[in-house]
Amino acid sequence: MKGSLALLGATVVGFLGVVTLHSPSSQSVPVSKVTSPKTNGTTTSSPQPPNSGPTTTTTVTVPPSNVNGSAVGQSENYSFGVMAVKVTIASNRIVGLSVASLQTLESYSQQLEQYAVPLLKAEVLQAQSTKISAVSGATYTSEAYAYSIQSALDSLHFK
Repeated sequence: MKGSLALLGATVVGFLGVVTLHSPSSQSVPVSKVTSPKTNGTTTSSPQPPNSGPTTTTTVTVPPSNVNGSAVGQSENYSFGVMAVKVTIASNRIVGLSVASLQTLESYSQQLEQYAVPLLKAEVLQAQSTKISAVSGATYTSEAYAYSIQSALDSLHFK
């Protein structure tokens, strides 16, 4: 009974905390809508409807980004070993992928990696992202490969 009361109390406190964090602040200010960048690198804001209260219109200039460079993703620990992938980007396109480090627990894992990585590489290069399908029979390897690539892309500020 004592444990049930403590659990109920903790639930109520947690619920109140979530409600407090998600309720609008009295100091909230409406944000104007910003459109996507045009080819010249400037954006404009759309006007607010009448009687919507006080608003501030802001124009934001977003320079077009041109990502170039290479980065090695985080080492991803998966069921059969540890893998890190190097990503090369030129003119906002993924142009190169290679396994920077691989430590497998057994020879079968090494063979699996040699089979799966070329297929995964082709998919990433075609999709230009890590939104790819896993290789059947190499699910953990596929996930580790994609996670390592995504961490490298994040460090390069790509997409």
